[in-house]
Amino acid sequence: MSVVAAVTALVVLAGCGGEPDPGGGTEGGGSAGASAAASPVKKRPPGAGGLLSDGVWKLRGVTVRGREESLPPEARAWVALHDDGTATGDYGCRPFRKKAAVAAARLRLGEELAPLPPPTASPAAPVEGPGPCQPDSAAGEKELTDFEKKVEKVFQGKLSLSQERPHGETLLHLRNPLGDDLTFVQARGDDFFKRRWNLQAVTVYDGVGPDLAAGEQLYFDFHENGEVTGKLGCNDFTAEATFSGLHMFFREPVLTTDRRCGRQVMVEEADILKTLKKSLRYTYAAQSGRGSMTLTEDLGFPSVETGLMFSALRRR
Repeated sequence: MSVVAAVTALVVLAGCGGEPDPGGGTEGGGSAGASAAASPVKKRPPGAGGLLSDGVWKLRGVTVRGREESLPPEARAWVALHDDGTATGDYGCRPFRKKAAVAAARLRLGEELAPLPPPTASPAAPVEGPGPCQPDSAAGEKELTDFEKKVEKVFQGKLSLSQERPHGETLLHLRNPLGDDLTFVQARGDDFFKRRWNLQAVTVYDGVGPDLAAGEQLYFDFHENGEVTGKLGCNDFTAEATFSGLHMFFREPVLTTDRRCGRQVMVEEADILKTLKKSLRYTYAAQSGRGSMTLTEDLGFPSVETGLMFSALRRR
């Protein structure tokens, strides 16, 4: 299983130079449902200063004919662009895959392709009731469907690219010739696998737990081959992780050493290992500019059940 078994083959969209033909490009490669082994030399596309390289982008806002549309709470819209000349993602909950080409300030979307299958491994079953992509009424279902149609209508043909960085986060704007705008926020950048992620706190519902006693001895190193290694305070551990769109979950976490440390560190280690073994479906956000990452269990009610908060360290 691969940390990038779903979208985490999210390698770069296009090579440097002029705008390629979206009718070119192969139909394989990284996207939802594909395993992502470590890539060979990665090229960096010219679009928006290379921001489209090896990333996952979450839809933050939609403006159509000057009117800002509301985002249904069940929607999980995202996009990723790949070096095989394709774009993958979800309009809200409905997946897509298209041929795509990027240049310095524009993106051109072409032929619709069959979406790739989702990861074969699955996280723990979601709770009963309304939640992500599960409206609890016919009205909610219609709202989600209408929203997806609006996003799909904008996300086609020739789009201009621009960026802004308010409050340290990176926003990407895709606009069509009519001025309709899709605003995306970066969920994961191309430096994700180069960072060491130090676990700072555990969240439960809307509260944040106390500082963890292990400090920088509690960290996760994600690898492009699907492995997670690191330390849970006292002992080293390994696990497998899968990214699928905006979601990530862990499998088979095990300790690989048998050291004894202070009582508080050992209690924290046992609690974190227990949480990882639940294989929860987390939404994630790891922005390069902020040096932080959050994982939040993606439930309908309550909206925040369990979460993990990380800060980025230099990988040693």
